[in-house]
Formats: sequence, C-alpha cells, structure tokens
Amino acid sequence: MKKTLLALDIGNVCVRIDPPGFAAKYGWERLPAELSQLLMQYETGIIRDEAAFLQQAAAFFQNRYPAEYIKQTFNQILVEPVPGMEELAGDFENMGVTAIFFSDISPTHLARTRELFSTFDRISGGIFSFESGGLKPSDRMFDRFEKLHGTPDLYVDDRADLINAAKERGWNAEIFVSAEDLRKKLRLLS
Repeated sequence: MKKTLLALDIGNVCVRIDPPGFAAKYGWERLPAELSQLLMQYETGIIRDEAAFLQQAAAFFQNRYPAEYIKQTFNQILVEPVPGMEELAGDFENMGVTAIFFSDISPTHLARTRELFSTFDRISGGIFSFESGGLKPSDRMFDRFEKLHGTPDLYVDDRADLINAAKERGWNAEIFVSAEDLRKKLRLLS
C-alpha cells in the first residue's frame, strides 16, 4: 500500500468554527479592527503565550471581563468536530495516510482542538501559523511544510483562496466537502 501524505486544515475541516459567534457574545456583528489585529498577532506568534494574549484582550475590554471569561468565549469559536472526521482520522493509519495539520491557529485554539477532536493524536504533527510566523497563504507556512514533510499528496481546506494558492505552488489541493468525500479522495490516492 502506498503511503499518502495529507495536509489537513483544522477550522471547518476537522472542527466546525463560528467566529461570528465570538463577536456576538460581546454584542458586535463583527470583531473591531483592534481586536482582530490582536488575534492575528496571537495566531502568527507575535504574541507568544496565552497569558500575554489574555492580558492584552482584557485591556482591550478595559478590564470589564476577567481573562478566564475571555478565554472561555474565545474557545467557543471552536464548536464541535466536523461530522465523520474523528472517525476518518482514526482510520488514517489503516488507510496508509500520514496526516499533518496545516492550520492558521493560536496556541489556545490548538489546545481546545485537542480537547474537542478525540482522534487528535492520530495526526502526525502540524504546521501552525503561530509557530511559522505567518498565515496561509504565506510562503512561511508552505515553505515550512515542504521543508519538514515534502509536498503533500493532498491538501484539503475549506477556503478556495488557500486551495488556489496551494495549486499555484504545485500542490494537489481540494476544497473540503465532507469526511466521506475526503475518504473517497484518499482511497483514489492509495
């Protein structure tokens, strides 16, 4: 059986996300620019640890909310596993698939993903924006993946712009539709 290398996004591929739900908790339709900038700094590793992020977020809110409440609402962006993906990840080894997470994510959300996604440990590591210093489609993310793992046999993501960027690099990349669709695509590669 041929080994298949899979680059696997997290948000809306492994775990359903709801960023507008986070904004709604504070009565906003969308996040204010200053808070969006703070989140981007955390996701790209400019802000390195959770305590520093939460301290700056609390300052943004003029200390109206305790850090633990901010963390709790921030983690509610990650809602639940995408149907069928935990089971599929549990089957990767038997299918000859080595999956590597390839995701724009903060350390807080990565820890929450580990809690939510029961087969998290079946994934063979990851390339994360907070470690790479850039969000997809930055070269930092793609270069780091290629340096550590080579070019994947398949990359799946829910965002068409990221799929197009990967294809421009010569990657085989497809929009994520469902766990069953991904299972079929992986069978065709084996």
